[in-house]
Amino acid sequence: MKVDPTLDSLVCNALDFLDRAIRDFDKAPKYSVIHFCAAVEMFLKARLMVEHWSLVVSKPESANLREFRDGDFSSVTLAESRDRLRDIVGEDIGEEAFKSFRDLARHRNKMIHFFHVDIDGSEDAKAAIVAEQCRAWYHLNRLLTTNWAGELRKYRSQLSKADTAMKAHRKYLDAKFKALEGELKRATSDGAPPQPCSVCGFKSAVPEGIDDHLATLKCLVCDYEEIAVRFDCPHCDDEIEIAGEGYANCPKCGDTIKPEHIAAALIDRDEMHRAIKDGADGREEANCGTCEGYHTVVYRGDFYFCSACFERSDSVEDCGWCNEPNTGDIENSHFVGCTHCEGYAGHTRDD
Repeated sequence: MKVDPTLDSLVCNALDFLDRAIRDFDKAPKYSVIHFCAAVEMFLKARLMVEHWSLVVSKPESANLREFRDGDFSSVTLAESRDRLRDIVGEDIGEEAFKSFRDLARHRNKMIHFFHVDIDGSEDAKAAIVAEQCRAWYHLNRLLTTNWAGELRKYRSQLSKADTAMKAHRKYLDAKFKALEGELKRATSDGAPPQPCSVCGFKSAVPEGIDDHLATLKCLVCDYEEIAVRFDCPHCDDEIEIAGEGYANCPKCGDTIKPEHIAAALIDRDEMHRAIKDGADGREEANCGTCEGYHTVVYRGDFYFCSACFERSDSVEDCGWCNEPNTGDIENSHFVGCTHCEGYAGHTRDD
């Protein structure tokens, strides 16, 4: 696989910053925050570079290749990276991922521009930083190894090593987990036994029911929230629970669980038809504007739920060109299309 040397340099730099953030955390937590945030922003820019180098420049219309290669340019902000990934590349990183990266960036900015909190000797402050980094890495690692696995496959080995290092990094949360022992036991006594958290790995995610199939899991250690789905496995018929996303293995029989299995378990067609008859703006299935899943979004009464990426949405809208229902922003869909069509522009491109 031929890789652009500038792209290779950017990805290797991001990996180096990530390694330093983890390795130097204990003796220099403030710089760990700065280095970790830099790594996240570099990885997003690397994905933009795969599409075209000018997307990394703050003003692409005035981009100059020589200046770019010399590093003499202003690059995109975090928010601009997300916008360009969504609007130009067609890959939205998702609201939860962006919120996690933005929180990290705000923490970094405070340390650089305003004040340095004395965190060197505070174990509570260190635990809070590690929790923040674990949440950011959870989302970033999913992008790097799933959404962008093809574009960045050359770096699979290095990313695997980074993931292993991040898991060891969670040791700083052990004291907080032990301090929560009483609260976690009470949750079990109250009928809400904690589940393993997808981010920090501790059995500290307390469920709170949304409806008869869905529940929110709130981790008391790292504060991460995700949705879990409870349904009967289509392979072994045992009741199981899947959290985070719809690509998993059954914890009972080990067979593969796909989004279509989850969607089938969640769709109540009789209830849907009754709701539509009563005037509800419902669709049996829709496409996901976040993960681009085809008919992975199902109606759950007062919200929509994607059985692939587990994102919740308040509404769906029909594409202005193909009329397919979609979540997300499809304001200009007649011209540019949606996640599953190219709109008028694509239709007339070769005319």
